Amino acid sequence: MSNFQDFSLIFPDQVEATRLDQFLAENLPLPKTRISQAIKNGGAYVNRKRRHDTGLLLKGGEKIRIVILNDEKLIPFSGKQIIWQQPPFFLIHKKTGQYAQEALHRSRGTLPEELSRHLKLTPSEAENLRPVHRLDRDTSGLMLFCSDPGQLQQIQSLWHSHVKKSYLAVVSPGPDWEKKRIRLPIGKRRDRLGRYHVDKNGKACDTEAEVIQREGDKALLKLTPHTGRTHQLRIHLSHLECPILGDNRYGGEKHPRLMLHAHSLCVLVPALSENHEWIADTEEDWQWQ
Repeated sequence: MSNFQDFSLIFPDQVEATRLDQFLAENLPLPKTRISQAIKNGGAYVNRKRRHDTGLLLKGGEKIRIVILNDEKLIPFSGKQIIWQQPPFFLIHKKTGQYAQEALHRSRGTLPEELSRHLKLTPSEAENLRPVHRLDRDTSGLMLFCSDPGQLQQIQSLWHSHVKKSYLAVVSPGPDWEKKRIRLPIGKRRDRLGRYHVDKNGKACDTEAEVIQREGDKALLKLTPHTGRTHQLRIHLSHLECPILGDNRYGGEKHPRLMLHAHSLCVLVPALSENHEWIADTEEDWQWQ
């Protein structure tokens, strides 16, 4: 059985009102306890709206969807991950395996939810807390959040002109070059496995890459993205036949974690009120030699 399950149902008209968890338990091959947990985690939708209430009464005609990811290992958030805060901005050292934002199957157990609870934000601040930029779930490193919609919009509008960032990545096999400017456009559509691909008709993408260290057939790279396309670094390296270690989606060798780390972040005025530069050391599980 696949770890990812996605069910869609319609609650019939002209029947007695029924609790959401009860209806799903009666119509799905899942234990009621598992269904209840999925609803509480944020994996249930009624008429396309996420609902956390297991006792929600269905009255007829509702379209229901429930999404479940089984055998999921959540990495809990710790206050020690907070590197800097100047409300409404909060910078954390994200761990590999942590959700940077809501996922289809959950809104609880994500960094916005856990960070807002740790900071004891007001309900409106917690609702507005959003990542300023994106990191894939399995990427670690520096990540900035903002709880004010107006300031979030401002910093995002200046992100490409007033922000510099770099990543560390371990690739296998190592490339046959020491430095390379990778300018390969990436298409807009994912394939059935959720992968994007280099496409001559796609959006222009630009990555600067430099070998920092070699060990056997592996290499440690410093990567500087000059554009911010989803999966850009992973796609570029995979296309050059030196995929990131642990990147199963894009052809990387099996490894305990994805060896991609957001290493440095520099934000300049006026994106923030003062210039800031941070560096995040790699984690204990950053082992490749």
